[in-house]
Amino acid sequence: MNVQVLRVSGDSNANAVAQVIIEYVLKDSIIHIDCIGIKAAYATIKALIQTTEFLVKDGYRFNLRPYYIKVNTAENGMHPVSKTAIRWTLIAKKK
Repeated sequence: MNVQVLRVSGDSNANAVAQVIIEYVLKDSIIHIDCIGIKAAYATIKALIQTTEFLVKDGYRFNLRPYYIKVNTAENGMHPVSKTAIRWTLIAKKK
């Protein structure tokens, strides 16, 4: 079982993110979704709402948990900068 990590940006399309999350969940059943910033968090929430609606309708049970993590980002080719991201972990199983 692979655990996938998906990084969502503020420019991400929520529908496309939801489709990717669903594909990963159906294949591997565990996915981490990371976002930094207000726009990215909003796109992530919209995608998670669509994803959970699909999972409920398709007969899946799931756990969804948000928490903070530290991530390193490289800005302008400079040294990595540590930032706080919100990570959502989604684990789904067919009933």
